[in-house]
Amino acid sequence: MKSRVAAFTLCIFVLLVLMSPAVTQAQVTEPGRRFVISTNPILDMFTWYNAEFEIALGANSTVGISGTYITFGDTDDWDEETYMAATFFYRYYPTSSFEGFYFGGRLGFNHVKAQVHDYDTGIDEDESGSFFAAGIDVGYSWLLGDTKKFYVSMGVGAVRLFGEDLETADVSLTLPTIRLINVGIAF
Repeated sequence: MKSRVAAFTLCIFVLLVLMSPAVTQAQVTEPGRRFVISTNPILDMFTWYNAEFEIALGANSTVGISGTYITFGDTDDWDEETYMAATFFYRYYPTSSFEGFYFGGRLGFNHVKAQVHDYDTGIDEDESGSFFAAGIDVGYSWLLGDTKKFYVSMGVGAVRLFGEDLETADVSLTLPTIRLINVGIAF
C-alpha cells in the first residue's frame, strides 16, 4: 500500500513539473509547436480508446501523458474484461521534436478488471488487479501540411508489469504497446 501511495505522489509531482511555465516556454524548432494532442481513430472504432498529450521540452525531446481504456467481451457475456492505463512518457527525437524517428521510455499505472463465470459452481466473480508498469517504445512521427499542424505517428513497444497482485493472478508480466496510427493536432 505504501508503494502505491509513493507512486501516486510521484505521478502528481511529475504532472506539476510538466505543467510549470518553464517547461511550456521551451524552445522548439517549429515556431508555435509545443504541444500535440492525438488519438488512434481506427482503434477508437473498436472501443480501444487511447489519447495522448505531448509537450516539447526542447528541440529534440518531449514528455507526455497517455490514457487507454479497453473492454473485451460483452456485458451479456460472462467473460468481460476491462483494461485501463495511465502513463507518463519521455521521447527523444534525433531530428526535431514531433518529427521523425523517436525512442523513449514510459512509466505508468495499469488496472485490469474481469468478470469471470465459474462453470463448476455457476457463480459469477469479479476479479481485479492494479499494477505499475515500466517500458520502452520506438516509432516515427510526421507534422504534415503547409502549417505543419496535422500530426501522424506510428510506434510499438512493450511494458513490464510490477505489483503484488501478479503473484496470485494469471497475468502476463509483459504487454505490447501499439500506436497503430495516431492522428492529432500540433499547436
